[in-house]
Amino acid sequence: MKLNSLELSDFRNYSNLSVEFGAQKNFLIGNNAQGKTNLLEAIYLLCISKSFKTRFEKEAIQFAKQSFIIKGDFFLDDGNLHKLIFQCSSDKGKEISLDRKRLNKSSELIGRFPIVISSPDEYSLTLGPPQERRRFVDILLSQIHKKYFFNLQEYHRTLQQRNVLLNEWRRADRKKLALIDPWNQQLIEAGSQIIQYRFHFSKLLSEQVGKIYSDLVVNNEDLSFDYKPNISFNNIEDIKSSFEKRVNQLIDKEIYLGTSLSGPHRDEFIFKINNQEIKKYGSRGQHKTVLLSLAFAEFDLIKEHRKEIPIILIDDLYSEIDRDRERKITNKLDSMGKVFITATDNRIEGFNNAIDRSFLIDNGIVKALC
Repeated sequence: MKLNSLELSDFRNYSNLSVEFGAQKNFLIGNNAQGKTNLLEAIYLLCISKSFKTRFEKEAIQFAKQSFIIKGDFFLDDGNLHKLIFQCSSDKGKEISLDRKRLNKSSELIGRFPIVISSPDEYSLTLGPPQERRRFVDILLSQIHKKYFFNLQEYHRTLQQRNVLLNEWRRADRKKLALIDPWNQQLIEAGSQIIQYRFHFSKLLSEQVGKIYSDLVVNNEDLSFDYKPNISFNNIEDIKSSFEKRVNQLIDKEIYLGTSLSGPHRDEFIFKINNQEIKKYGSRGQHKTVLLSLAFAEFDLIKEHRKEIPIILIDDLYSEIDRDRERKITNKLDSMGKVFITATDNRIEGFNNAIDRSFLIDNGIVKALC
């Protein structure tokens, strides 16, 4: 997949931008706080309808403006051209059109324009709370498997309704278990499917990211990505019955607290290097290399399962990595498709294959260098 051109209006520090990109590698150069990451955010938001910088897209509206618009022309691997427009206003929220047809839901975009990001904003993935790692897995799996995305939507809708009921019982000091049984069944059904997907997928991802990480480091380090489900089960066939048993065990405590205590919304994923948690013991350089390895693993998995080459965004490529890792990372990027790379200096000589286009970004102004 290729993004041929991009237009921005009143997005972050871009009042009015129109830029055409090169066929493969695009290098975005500039000092800090000039708009490099904002440009990547716009591309990511256009592809997936979500930002990697904020959970509230309205925050990207330029100061004193009422809305922003992002437009992109895409060329997919099947040869089809698509025009995608994403608009977000302070009063109406998100509006998306694809080839001049408005999408009813922003979620309809998921998986249609696959994309991968590695950014310093993603450090919360290795350093932050469990919900950051669940979010990463959910976005990746949703781009690969539509059924996973539908189950995820159903699960969170059911979870929200179930929590409302539990909280009402907590405040009223009464319970009518017959009322919650339908929500339990829906929660268990959708949640069991999510756990199965995560169980199988985490093994694939752990193997892939471990292999890539080993190729990027010079010393003998073994990286793993371990899935720690909230529901204990002996084998995959036991998930549903184990989930149901856990729900019945915790119902009184859930009513007391007014919230659901079991299910995939409480799953954890743990990164380990040489069997030690990177969250506790990893250096900044290790964290950066893990994030890059994850992006490369995402790229490979999406390409394999979707038969579409995703766009890959690498923000602040050269920070916190040594020359040996830098060389190996640029070699890896050389073999990929549409790549957008940001950096504070022009070090494109590290790439074996030519950079298609490079741009200087200065306070929201984009100037083509080649």
